[in-house]
Amino acid sequence: MNITTLIPAYKSKYIPDVLNALRYQTLPAQRILFSDDSPNGEYRQALLSEEMRPLTTGLNIEVCEGPRKGAYENVKHVVRMWGNSSELVHLMFDDDVIYPEFYERHHVAHASSELSCSISPRWTASEEGVLLAGQSPPRAVTMSPNRILSLDADVMFMTTVAECKNWFGEFSNTVMRGDTCDLLLKPQLGGVSYAGLWDLGYFLAASMRSPVGYLQDHLGYFRTGGTGNSANSFGPFVKAGVLGYVALAMGGRRVGKLSVDQASHCYSTIASVANHYYSQQADLLEILLALNNLTASAEDAEAQFLAAWANFHLSNGF
Repeated sequence: MNITTLIPAYKSKYIPDVLNALRYQTLPAQRILFSDDSPNGEYRQALLSEEMRPLTTGLNIEVCEGPRKGAYENVKHVVRMWGNSSELVHLMFDDDVIYPEFYERHHVAHASSELSCSISPRWTASEEGVLLAGQSPPRAVTMSPNRILSLDADVMFMTTVAECKNWFGEFSNTVMRGDTCDLLLKPQLGGVSYAGLWDLGYFLAASMRSPVGYLQDHLGYFRTGGTGNSANSFGPFVKAGVLGYVALAMGGRRVGKLSVDQASHCYSTIASVANHYYSQQADLLEILLALNNLTASAEDAEAQFLAAWANFHLSNGF
């Protein structure tokens, strides 16, 4: 099975880390496609510079121009440029790092079972790459003697949305089967957009097609801090990441993966968090009103939330 690496590129300062991570894979990717979304094409210039030649030599690199319409639009763009040309896909963000056995271990998982995607845990690291912490999967996962677990949709929904947590991580520590990449282009569940919580939404939607494989070994790290979207607690991306659980709970109930009570528990949990942190944020007043009505089971509260959620997406270019 061939693996293509898709990189929605923007931050040129991490290019050496990205290239070294790809160069030393024990099972290299057959194709590496960068979509340069930097303002003036500086990413492409740096990547293809003479200085980087020792790192790019031997790698099958292609670079296309990004749409420059926001981070996730660049994700969709690079997926379209890939064009369903390989059996496996790794969507890797340009500030993350994978370890040398990443592709080999994920390849083994896909070869051993019909999986929609495979996920390996990753470390959280500082901006400088110093490892800080791991993830916290359910105890049943950590205590399992199996190195690769097959998780069905029921398990996926019960251990994430029902508990308002994402213990899987994000796209960079995931290898997707190519025929599930269409889910990246239309991020919705049960007709409800989960834009803002794209990674977990994809995992859940994919699990409804085939089980998700979970590898027990940490095979990379995710940077915290710096200038990334996750560094701004009051920015639209973090806000959408919190409120996205409401959308996933609503969608999960519509597709029969969550009960009314489980969805309501998620609504009330997120409402408590959102009211605590965002009650003074003008851009969320409409959503918070709708969310509070949801927790009170008010009439038309769901439609009210969806309208406010759509307005939030529109105003922030999601």
